[in-house]
Amino acid sequence: MTAISTYARSMAQSQQIKLMQMQFSDLQTQLNTGKKTQLLSGLGSDAIVSKRARADFNELQTYIDNIDKSQTRIKMMLEAVEGIKAQATAVADGVINQVQEGEISELGALRDLADKSYDFILDLMNTRDGNTYLFAGSDSGSQPITDAGTLDTYFATLNAEWAAGTLTVNPPNTNIAEEYISRYTNIPETTMGINGSLVDAKKVMVRADTTVEVDYTVMANQQGFKDILTAVSALRNLGDLEDAPGATYEEQQENFYAVFNNIATQLTGALDKMDEYGTKLSLADVRIKEAKADHKIDQNTLTATIERIENAPIEEVSVKITALATQLNATYQVTAMASQLSLVNFI
Repeated sequence: MTAISTYARSMAQSQQIKLMQMQFSDLQTQLNTGKKTQLLSGLGSDAIVSKRARADFNELQTYIDNIDKSQTRIKMMLEAVEGIKAQATAVADGVINQVQEGEISELGALRDLADKSYDFILDLMNTRDGNTYLFAGSDSGSQPITDAGTLDTYFATLNAEWAAGTLTVNPPNTNIAEEYISRYTNIPETTMGINGSLVDAKKVMVRADTTVEVDYTVMANQQGFKDILTAVSALRNLGDLEDAPGATYEEQQENFYAVFNNIATQLTGALDKMDEYGTKLSLADVRIKEAKADHKIDQNTLTATIERIENAPIEEVSVKITALATQLNATYQVTAMASQLSLVNFI
């Protein structure tokens, strides 16, 4: 009976040691990883709550990623709009100054300025983020505008008829200056070099939340862009006062200044439209920033929930490890002493 009892006691001690070793290993893993368990199932009934919190966190992160990408693009678009406004303002100021002086003494310099501004404006209208053209709406893979020379050809023909005085005046225009202005302010988009696909392009939206979509569409074929493009083109192609039509010098002056003043007027009106585009982009940026801030707050709440459920209390784990190590050492000693006992020693 004594042998059986000793054997049973030895087996029980062995099982206890194995259990304590497993507990010790689990506690060590918790200490090293900071997590209560390496398996979701180890969380018990809290597993569902943790899984749902993680899914909600990831959904919010998708919205944040969308917002971040859109914020980058909105910033680039705002910078492009401001750049175009700066070029148009410089040209408009130059024209207005000449008008106020009452003498066109710097027309050559103004044409050079308009020529340089034209190229810069085209580049800005074709602003892109990677392979995405930002002023093409949903047709973002297509370049919004191309300088194929069609606009210069248009003005060459128009100016030749203007200088020769053969430009046909169509109602409701009553004189050749009005006709010239009508022609250059109503140039077909394809002649300007604007991509025809923009007509069918859809809006550009960012989904900032489950039910919130923010529109930040600004397209190169909107009126403000076209007015700047045609006004700057008109100036860079404009002939001298002496080339204006008219039977007398006074008539030439009247016709020339009618066109020259209209260029300034069109640029001023276009700048107002560009302000509207900038305001739209800025407001869109504000809306998605607010949505992003709300998402960050919600993510912090979800993170706290996940950490409460999944994270191991490190200080408590450290105390348990110390206590278990002491208990294991004591058990090892007792087991070692028991293994040295014999029937003679026992008697």
